[in-house]
Amino acid sequence: MDSLLSNAVQSIEIGVEDFKSSDPRRLASAVRNVQAGILLLCKEKLRCLSPPGSDEVLIKARIVPGLDPAGQLAFKGHGDKTVDEQQVVDRFGQLGIRLDWGPLRKLTIHRNVLEHYRYSGSREELREVVAQSATMIRRLFDVLELDPVDELEPDCWEFLLENEAVFQEELARSRASIQTMLWRSPTMARAAATDLSCMNCRSDLLELENPDDVEQDTARFKCRACGWTFPAKARIWPTLVQYFGQDLYEAATQGGLAPLFKCDACGEVAVVVDEGECASCGKGGYELRCEVCNTILTDEDREQGDSRCLQHLDAEIAFFSRDRHPTAE
Repeated sequence: MDSLLSNAVQSIEIGVEDFKSSDPRRLASAVRNVQAGILLLCKEKLRCLSPPGSDEVLIKARIVPGLDPAGQLAFKGHGDKTVDEQQVVDRFGQLGIRLDWGPLRKLTIHRNVLEHYRYSGSREELREVVAQSATMIRRLFDVLELDPVDELEPDCWEFLLENEAVFQEELARSRASIQTMLWRSPTMARAAATDLSCMNCRSDLLELENPDDVEQDTARFKCRACGWTFPAKARIWPTLVQYFGQDLYEAATQGGLAPLFKCDACGEVAVVVDEGECASCGKGGYELRCEVCNTILTDEDREQGDSRCLQHLDAEIAFFSRDRHPTAE
């Protein structure tokens, strides 16, 4: 077994052993090891996809260009530092490998809390995180074209499956309750089905506190993991930000049209571009404007996926396309 894969399996197995222990001091170790194991499985896939002779380029944090023996451009990994969590997510996306990164992000959040602060949550909250991890672990073994039954110790895999089954049953009940909500925004309704979580412990196990109150301005949610109750309206913009996370990240780092922007009426980042109104307060009539000249963007402008009108977008393209270093006569 490759060392990366072997380390990943060992981390997951040790993490499960830690979690099964009744000693609360081992909770931090459980979360740390399961999170590390998932990241190592991701890195193993990147290692497998790295071209021969590239110094395992896809798992290295730093990539440098060079020439291969035939004189062709090639990229190689440089140094000993490997990719961090965000780089893993980015490279999987660039390679077209689709994963739900929610379980890993939750593990990371809980790991940070457990390592830097005194944990005040319940064991059930962590059980949910570990249970969700089972789904991600299963998916990663599929990506690696391996069977977790063959790679993990039977007791470890059985424990993960048992917790996953309990979680999925609870999740189905929660989502059935949430589906009755009357959201103003169709996009928010879709986001709530996948990205709605508790504002206290980030659990997905939410239900309506009062099943008869389904209006977004008055309804309240109750978390089945930690018992916290809060207004449904308080989770609109965080849910939308989570739902559009990758698009928002790309717009911020690479430019282009962001799918959400801040409402000037309620101050929430909840105006859905494709709907033209705020999912939180309902204010409509929003018009997208060019960030350069402030003219209203037409449908043709918006099709370019940029925050500028065609006139200014074309002007920039023309500027960088012309000969910047003419040959001296």
